[in-house]
Amino acid sequence: MRKVAIVVAILGMIVFAVNTGMAADKAGWPKGVTIGAAPVGGTYFIWGGGFAKLLHEKVGVQANVEVTGGPVHNTQLVDAKNLDFAMVTAAPVWEGWTGDGWAKGKKHQNVRVIFPMYPSWFQMYAETKKGIKSLKDLEGKSVGVGPTGGTPATYWPKILEAAGVKPARLVNAGSADLNSQLKDGMLDANSQSVGLPWVTITEIETTHDVTLIPISKAEADKFIEKYPYFAEDTIPKGFYKSNKDYAVPTITIWNFMTVHKDMPDDFVYEVVKKTFENVDILIATHASAKDVIAEKILTSPIPLHPGAVKYYREIGIKIPDKLIMK
Repeated sequence: MRKVAIVVAILGMIVFAVNTGMAADKAGWPKGVTIGAAPVGGTYFIWGGGFAKLLHEKVGVQANVEVTGGPVHNTQLVDAKNLDFAMVTAAPVWEGWTGDGWAKGKKHQNVRVIFPMYPSWFQMYAETKKGIKSLKDLEGKSVGVGPTGGTPATYWPKILEAAGVKPARLVNAGSADLNSQLKDGMLDANSQSVGLPWVTITEIETTHDVTLIPISKAEADKFIEKYPYFAEDTIPKGFYKSNKDYAVPTITIWNFMTVHKDMPDDFVYEVVKKTFENVDILIATHASAKDVIAEKILTSPIPLHPGAVKYYREIGIKIPDKLIMK
């Protein structure tokens, strides 16, 4: 009996140690977090809702989705510790890291990638009655390019420049606002860089005849020569009602979830692990989350958070030195 009591006591001590250890491990975890998205109406805001649900149900942390200006703004906010999580695209976060482009010499190197989200597709449409069928047709026209600081506002002007096109006006606002301006005749074309489907196109084509405007291979090649973190792709034939008879050539760029470098390693590890184990929650929120594939982390343009590195190594992914901050 005495031996049994000793064994029970030892087991009790082990359980207590494990439980208190777990409590100690979580002591440094945030009680609630913010997720930087983009303006209402875009994929980021929808995606953020799904990620908040996952954090609450599977990690046990309350999360709020914050409306921001998009990837450039998100990079700045995470770097300054004004957001806990934020969604970014490869080009803006790379420019922030190196101090190039929009960063204008100021490096934002407190940001770390934790998992790949989906590729963004550069998409543009116009009412069919306008007769706009190519980028060249936008010469002297008014074009919506999304909110200031976002990926579309940063790179659509550069795409047009590479194509030799000079619009009369480039208009900055959220997708819903620009869509309303287009329907009211105040705008000739509207553009974004978002996952498929872009809900704005899905919505407008239920009441209006619209044309999806392609980025030709020649235009894409010229742009990618200068910005190699982009890639050519096509919106599949029949994906939207408006392109039922043809595929739409365009360019894409990957999106990533990021955190500040000081976020606790064990917390980030748990978040990444639960994300891949419960990706169905994200897919139910937005179909683009089907591209949340662990191997795609190797496309990250900047270093990963150590907590994320631990997870990827555990599942057999070899992380190159360039993605590990010494």
